[in-house]
Amino acid sequence: MLTRLYIDNFKCFVNFEYKPGQRQLILGSNGSGKSSLMDALFLLRQFLVVGEKTEILFNSSDRTKWMNQLNQRFELEATVEGSFYTYRLELDSQDDPAKPKVAWEKLYCDERPILDFKDGQVRLINDSLETAIYPFDSTRSALALVAASDDNKKLTRFKRWTENILCFRINPIGMTLRAEGEDSAPKPHLSNFAAWYRHLAQQHPRETQELFKSLQAALDGFEYLRLENLGQNVRLLMVEFAKDEAPVNIGFSQLSDGQRNLICLYTILHFVIAKGGTVVLDEPDNFISLREIQPWLMAVDDAIEDHAGQVLIISHHPELINQWAPSYGVRFVRDGVGPVRVEKFHGDPDSLLAPAELIARGWEGE
Repeated sequence: MLTRLYIDNFKCFVNFEYKPGQRQLILGSNGSGKSSLMDALFLLRQFLVVGEKTEILFNSSDRTKWMNQLNQRFELEATVEGSFYTYRLELDSQDDPAKPKVAWEKLYCDERPILDFKDGQVRLINDSLETAIYPFDSTRSALALVAASDDNKKLTRFKRWTENILCFRINPIGMTLRAEGEDSAPKPHLSNFAAWYRHLAQQHPRETQELFKSLQAALDGFEYLRLENLGQNVRLLMVEFAKDEAPVNIGFSQLSDGQRNLICLYTILHFVIAKGGTVVLDEPDNFISLREIQPWLMAVDDAIEDHAGQVLIISHHPELINQWAPSYGVRFVRDGVGPVRVEKFHGDPDSLLAPAELIARGWEGE
């Protein structure tokens, strides 16, 4: 579980520290940094898991506009299977034109260093405290390229955890029914949902059946998802609905935006949250009704309790605010175009107004 995130000199984050809970509702006005938080986590995941280069991920335009410094700093802290991890990354841009490079990258497990990358040289310390030293490319994460092995299980455990930090800003409009192969990781907008589902269905048949049960309760007439062979390794994602004597098969892209969004949300629930992953969802309530968001939110609560997953939701939806804000709400606050700070949501327990109504009237901070 992610327990702390530190960001400095990235968009509106300056010396920013955030300590999320296991479930969190992130509130704030437009421009307060909510979506930028998700952007930062997504870039870190791409750097640590995919191994993309710094110059591709960390653009100079993303540095804080009012700061006259080139270095950026990111820190992650997490508890993973009983161990406490701290990851630290500093990027510096000294070339002309400026291109970000790794000034240093460090990983600690229970306060003991297990990776130290600085000045183009990596010190890798395995579980037996043996040290390997080797040169490495300063435009990439040294952690991303370390292969899993029996003598670095602690490092491998952290890498597997980072693989399950997934950020979603679901956009049903960009989804297709074609799966040209399998995608092991979803894209933030889930434009590759069909290919991701194809991978999940192959790897996790039991969870797939659980997904169908949830969708049968959530979508009228839903029976199951089916991948239809189109040839040359291409599959079409079809949805079967019960209809009188004969079932009806509909292509995934022909469903309504709300139906596709709901299928995506329950897929995230069963294959990420229920497997202990950390999920950030930006406005998951788009396209769906109040009657549909309530059961999903209750199922998320159950999955967190049963499987130790973590969910950070960015939302303005009244139902989400009323259910989660009193116990799990935080506000991102900015003074004008200044840096972001985090405040715990404080409703008024003596007020007759619901938390969503307090926010609507601008009284939540009083």
